[in-house]
Amino acid sequence: MNSIDFDLVKKIRNGEQEAFKILYLKYSDLLFTYLLHHLGNNRELATDIWQETWCVAVEKIDNFQMKSSFFTWLCSIAKNKIYDHYRQSKRQGSMITTEKLPIDIAAEEINDDQFNSEIQANVVFVLANLKSNYIQLLTDKYIENRSTEEIALAIGRSYKATESMLTRAREAFRKEFKQINSKS
Repeated sequence: MNSIDFDLVKKIRNGEQEAFKILYLKYSDLLFTYLLHHLGNNRELATDIWQETWCVAVEKIDNFQMKSSFFTWLCSIAKNKIYDHYRQSKRQGSMITTEKLPIDIAAEEINDDQFNSEIQANVVFVLANLKSNYIQLLTDKYIENRSTEEIALAIGRSYKATESMLTRAREAFRKEFKQINSKS
């Protein structure tokens, strides 16, 4: 867990509502993407479980032991909510698996949507669990398409220092991404 999240959880436990708002804004979209992936892109069900997950997180924040990242904890709540949903469902025949589907890249017919959502969910999960400065650097570089010079100016570092930080951020991402994909 990064130290910023750790501090925010402490503040939440002390009753500071603004701290919860920051965590909510940071992880809300990531959690929804995680749910969409595990629910076969069922947006309605993902929305319901997303809301239930945040409700449990608010109720149980004092039980969070900080042995994992906050996002990992949220995902474990979400996964339990998914299981609860299907246990209560009488439509056993229409269940969607909550486990990752194996993807056979040698097969002639590959479901591109499944493959892309799998990769997308893994990218989101890995990004959410990196150090916050790595998240910002990688987001600026690859999502915002900012140059290394622009990033260096924004963070007040030299070009060379920013380049080194980006290299470390990419290496951390690759390591985590490789590890998560080896589990699938």
